[in-house]
Amino acid sequence: MHLTLGQAARVLERVGQRPAKLTAGGRGVPGLENAGTYAQWTLFGMLVLIVTVSSPAGFLLAAGIVGLMFLLRKRRRDRQASEDATWVSRPVIGGQRIVGPGSLIAEPAHQSAPHHLAVEGQTPVSPVIRPVSSSQLYRVSLGRSEWPNVEVVGEHAYSPAIKAALRASKAPTALRSDSEAEGVQVELVAEPDNPYDVNAISVRWRNQVLGYLSREDAIRYAQPVRRIIASGLAAATTARIWAYDGGDGLQARVTVALPEPGLIAPLNEPPAGVSTLVPWGSAIQVLKEEKHFDILCNHVPPEGVGLLLVSLHKVTRTLKNGTERPFVEVRLDGERVGELSNVTSAHLLPLLEHTETVGETALAYARITGSALAARLVLHAAKAAEISNDWLSDGPHPAPRLLPRAAGYEVPPAYAT
Repeated sequence: MHLTLGQAARVLERVGQRPAKLTAGGRGVPGLENAGTYAQWTLFGMLVLIVTVSSPAGFLLAAGIVGLMFLLRKRRRDRQASEDATWVSRPVIGGQRIVGPGSLIAEPAHQSAPHHLAVEGQTPVSPVIRPVSSSQLYRVSLGRSEWPNVEVVGEHAYSPAIKAALRASKAPTALRSDSEAEGVQVELVAEPDNPYDVNAISVRWRNQVLGYLSREDAIRYAQPVRRIIASGLAAATTARIWAYDGGDGLQARVTVALPEPGLIAPLNEPPAGVSTLVPWGSAIQVLKEEKHFDILCNHVPPEGVGLLLVSLHKVTRTLKNGTERPFVEVRLDGERVGELSNVTSAHLLPLLEHTETVGETALAYARITGSALAARLVLHAAKAAEISNDWLSDGPHPAPRLLPRAAGYEVPPAYAT
């Protein structure tokens, strides 16, 4: 872990071991360490001389390597000295190191030890678990890899909330040092009563505003976000928070993970009955969808790309030699729109056999792209080997029910002054 001797000694103290073992064999003894260092450098210098004496270019390269090694050793010595001066011994009570009220342990930015900050009268903030909301969460990523790709604006006006989110994420909040937290769970809240922009969408952590989507992004995401909120759900995603406190003000940058607007909410509703939503998986091409264009063309959105909820069913086909071969059939609102190849079907059939046994219908997300001339359907469903036993035992996993797609949705006032 590249700990310094002082850090390693305190780790050993923490687990009840004797720090003396760190100096076993002369390690940490200045005289012996210096002798060993001189011997190493002497041997290294002789090797470099032998290899490069006949090549000027090789000699210059070796000189550069030697200089780099000297620089690295100097940085190591400086780090050790800084650590010894900063990580002074403090009493340990109940497994926690005591830090006086208002005190701050400042450390170099390159040091691997965490920053500690204690403020008198301050109540510790618990780790981020989920935003505060009375609504059920609807994760706009739908299980996809969450990457903070959309910039938030106006962070400078919400420094207290940003600092609170960083502290709750256990990010260091020392003066004149960077602070960063990833995977912070936030909510997107539409503010129809916002006096500056009726399309405004705030990014909130535990009901505290961290910033807003830009005007351009707010217009793009207004429809799916409002649909989620009008359905009684909370639009949730993850954020990355970076901040630098220079003492005279907080510089902050917040980014949130958002897919394209058309891929946030499905265009259709889940079917009636007991169903379970298969986790998001890698793309699987649906075959023979061209034979069902009369059905798919009614679901291609004006933007040309959208998300659908489809059901998966085990169907058996009888070959000419009398052999029965099962495969997966894809249905949209109860109507067949395609099927999966034999190879792909084999990866999903065990899951479908399980859902049929427990009386559930397997649902999955599918992306539809097309126009008035043709449509393409791509399934996103995890394979049976990728499903955990916990997921199977915790079922069913119903798909969230949203209001039907409409031109607009009524959402409650939410502007926070």
